[in-house]
Amino acid sequence: VEPPVEAAQPTVAVPLGHFLPTAPELSTALGTGPTGFSGQLVQGGADMLLRSVGAAETSPPDCAGAAYRLQQSVYDGSPVQSVATNSWAGGGFDGPPVTGFFGVVQMTSESAAQDFFAATTQRWRRCNGATVTRHQAGFGGDELSRIADVTFERRVVSASVLHTAAGTASPTALRALGVAGDCIVEVDLTDPRPAGQAARPAAGVAELILNKITTRR
Repeated sequence: VEPPVEAAQPTVAVPLGHFLPTAPELSTALGTGPTGFSGQLVQGGADMLLRSVGAAETSPPDCAGAAYRLQQSVYDGSPVQSVATNSWAGGGFDGPPVTGFFGVVQMTSESAAQDFFAATTQRWRRCNGATVTRHQAGFGGDELSRIADVTFERRVVSASVLHTAAGTASPTALRALGVAGDCIVEVDLTDPRPAGQAARPAAGVAELILNKITTRR
């Protein structure tokens, strides 16, 4: 009689904070100088995902994940085990600040993370060139987000997003999402400097975090 086949065991939750980029790492990667500082590290379970955009608030709903960072509605249905996030601001006093938000989401298995990344990549590609409408009753009208420049590179998908609310446009957000093992990485940057100071900066920061995950696990 053949021995029973053991089911794949879920991965063990690990502290994720040390995978997030430090202020010196970001200053170097983005060329902003040594004056940057990081916000408070936030760690916990799936309840650490953001709830600022509900599943029914955007159309088309499949494009919410490209337009908005680390939303619980986007990860709903995926086996999220732990989450860590941090923010950062850098740049000189003589110019606009470069700001960032970074997250690492550990799934219960590598296959779950790979499946989420594959599905997300397909959604972002389909949303390239799309305008996402976020319905905001009582907040001065809907917010429109134009998704562009979707690019896929092996383990990272990136895009630029222009948010416009009440006729006023915010600085373009640079988004990236990547996968390493059982972890999903999200990056959201705002860089008002002239283009060319950092080539595809969000994807570069995502790679920085992914490399830390692969070398420190």
